[in-house]
Amino acid sequence: MELRRLCARNFRALDRCVDLEGHVLLFGPPNSGKTSLLEALSMLMQSRGEQWILLEGPLLIIHEAEDVHRGGDTSTPFTIEAHWALEGGLYGYSYSYATKGGYVEQAVYENFQQLLRVAKSGQRGRVVYPEGLDAELCAAPYAVLNEDVLIPCGQVDDEVFRRAERILLDLRVGLKDAYYFISGRRLAAWKYTYETHVDLLPATSVGPEGQYTAHQISRILSQPQFEPLRDHLYGLLKAAGIDDVRVGLVSTGRIAMYVKAGGAWTNAYNVGNFTKAVLPVLTQLILSNGGSVVAIDDVDLAVPDSYAEGLLATYLDLAREKGLQLIMAARSDAFRRAAEKLGISVVGL
Repeated sequence: MELRRLCARNFRALDRCVDLEGHVLLFGPPNSGKTSLLEALSMLMQSRGEQWILLEGPLLIIHEAEDVHRGGDTSTPFTIEAHWALEGGLYGYSYSYATKGGYVEQAVYENFQQLLRVAKSGQRGRVVYPEGLDAELCAAPYAVLNEDVLIPCGQVDDEVFRRAERILLDLRVGLKDAYYFISGRRLAAWKYTYETHVDLLPATSVGPEGQYTAHQISRILSQPQFEPLRDHLYGLLKAAGIDDVRVGLVSTGRIAMYVKAGGAWTNAYNVGNFTKAVLPVLTQLILSNGGSVVAIDDVDLAVPDSYAEGLLATYLDLAREKGLQLIMAARSDAFRRAAEKLGISVVGL
């Protein structure tokens, strides 16, 4: 799976599309929209297969709807649109939603061309494109990346309608467990100790803030099924500025992570911001399902300019091993130069 285009309209201050192919670095100054683009994508992906767009989910938590509508105007719909290359073809999808009034509209694309568009009409839905296809839907089209949104109230014998239904099915199935997001807030998740039990601990994710990094490293170090990843992890520790790592039980129901750096052991909470920023990313790249998209916001967070090329090269090597697509964001000019040198596409914002 590869993300090819991402658009956000009236999502915060954004109103633009970016074409993406291969590994990409979104580059721009603060407030240029890098984070908003990645969070728009994350909101869409955490809503896949759900009956409603999720403001609060496993990838992103938005406390108030006003925070995503342009200017806080919840009566104006925001739109998130994405196009993916899957095994079956090049498919796209857009979702538009206005919190005030509950208006919703969504579209299905193939090869970047609009195939079908549906919108809320009263308490139900209706096909609004193509114009010649007059079909009423039995429910308002709130479900996200879900073929159930195209349940007609009567028989619809139309190949475009059926094609759109099949594409939504392919997207719902093909995008499952195929996207990871590491946010720029990952420095805030570090603690001295962590609870041993985490409800619904993700199988292959460190969490958007890296909050499960210690738990996942503990699994890699201790569980037999992760043995192939163990040497891989140890081989990457230098890239995070440390020599060794251990996770152990320190009290009933609590674990702690310790790292060795400069010949001395310390609680991971005490290490520098460089290690705190990089270790969750390295762990995520090791764990990610093959063929997934990994979005890394503030990839340059706490990274000295002189480390930019080496760190990006390490991330690229890991991505190539597993067929991952990296979508990264940075404001550091050193990262822009390193990305260009390494063949990463740079998209200016």
